[in-house]
Amino acid sequence: KSGYIFSDVSENAWYYQYINTAYAYGIINGVSENTFNPSGTITREEAAVMTSRAAKLCGIDTNIASPLDTLAQFYDYVTISPWAESSVAFCCANGILSTDDSNINPHECVTRAEIACMLYNMLILANLL
Repeated sequence: KSGYIFSDVSENAWYYQYINTAYAYGIINGVSENTFNPSGTITREEAAVMTSRAAKLCGIDTNIASPLDTLAQFYDYVTISPWAESSVAFCCANGILSTDDSNINPHECVTRAEIACMLYNMLILANLL
């Protein structure tokens, strides 16, 4: 996975190499086979999936035996997309994804600060910080 991948990511863009590297390592995918949508937003469940993929690269076992059992404590767990359930469960179980007392809010946009906290928490878990 290398080279010019996404038609909407210019080789002159400051983030070009970062996107290609994250794609090459399997941390990210595009919004389609050949588009990335670099100006788009990222939801909390999408951030959990990317963070869980990065955690695997750091040597962390991200498998959760029963993701829905882990998530059932939250009122909105049924709104999590099926493709994100195990990643959200991993992030919640390990304190990587912040939650309020009763909701995960999987479809809310994540902020840069939240992403920074998630990555920091994941790196602590991996004993890399």
